[in-house]
Amino acid sequence: MNKDDYIFMIIDNVLVFGINSDLQGDRLQAHLEKFNDNIIKAVAGFNQKFLEHFLIISKGKTQEEIQEEIKKMEKISVMISPMGNLHYLREENLEFILTKLGAFNLEEITEDQVIKIVDEQLEKQFGGGGNYTEAAALEGQLQSAAFYLSGIGYPQTVIEQKLDEVRKDPSKLDALFNVPEMGALDHPPEFSGTSSQRIEQSQDVDKAIKGYIASLKPDISEERAKKSEIILVELRELAKEYMNENYEKVLRLMHPDRLLRAVKMLKDTKKKSKRVQLYLEWFFCTHLISSVEFKVEHWQVSSHAGHGQAGVYTAGIDFSRYDVIIRDFNDAKLTKVINITRRILQTPSKKAVQKLASDLVAETGFDEHLYFTD
Repeated sequence: MNKDDYIFMIIDNVLVFGINSDLQGDRLQAHLEKFNDNIIKAVAGFNQKFLEHFLIISKGKTQEEIQEEIKKMEKISVMISPMGNLHYLREENLEFILTKLGAFNLEEITEDQVIKIVDEQLEKQFGGGGNYTEAAALEGQLQSAAFYLSGIGYPQTVIEQKLDEVRKDPSKLDALFNVPEMGALDHPPEFSGTSSQRIEQSQDVDKAIKGYIASLKPDISEERAKKSEIILVELRELAKEYMNENYEKVLRLMHPDRLLRAVKMLKDTKKKSKRVQLYLEWFFCTHLISSVEFKVEHWQVSSHAGHGQAGVYTAGIDFSRYDVIIRDFNDAKLTKVINITRRILQTPSKKAVQKLASDLVAETGFDEHLYFTD
């Protein structure tokens, strides 16, 4: 991926995380273009708190002025990512860590040093006596519980909820180590329920999807259309057991680079396996959901604003960025994501689309540039 791709990823993350900043849209893009590739790659992997901090500290600064701090943040962000050993840290812990970046020496940043800073926060919160010792001991046990829950498939949002329950009632600690396994991917609460092993079909969803297909207005050059058609020939051959008219209509509108990615993924899949259909459905549904646009608050009058509305523009969330990530999902997990996407298409809401996108962001460990070097 090049620098522009990472810039658009950061802009997407600002939207997905709902970060309030006077740096939005074109102004944010212009701000990011001032920094070199290494800084932009690092920022593209930041979680919400770290991204918010970057937007604050980078305003009016040169890359030389913030480079050291960005390197520190990048190093710590790996530790606190969902795949890192310190993934259990809470938002207030991250906020405190960010205020203490000046106390860190880049070359000496370790997990123990980060934990020491968090202990300092606990000591301020509970005092230096027995209360602190008791609280620190509980937090140590919660760290182990968080690691265990993550290992058996619990999403970070559920883990945090369970840890908070134990903080309020420490007698519930032992129960955390006896919970059943759970699917790893969290999903919008309005779609909670057991995970289906098949793609869900319904007249309402099919009707909604047909409406999306009919509303798509391709604005594609003749050269791009020819390139896409050549790639589609290979796609049809790879997926002929499952290819249908609707798939073809939508696939034809995709950027040729994404079509080539689909070809590569299908080439690594047995032709008659369920995986072929799942991949087709993923590319199909996510292209449709990426076309759903919502009104978004903007820092200034946008040239894209509809009906002359100042401070508002419309934008969708590009789900193509997660193609490489879902390749590692098992069939049941990928089916679950597809079914969530199909239900969102039936009754789309900004909250549901952003929730799905943020959950998929979490699957990357907030270190996305490692997943997009295809």
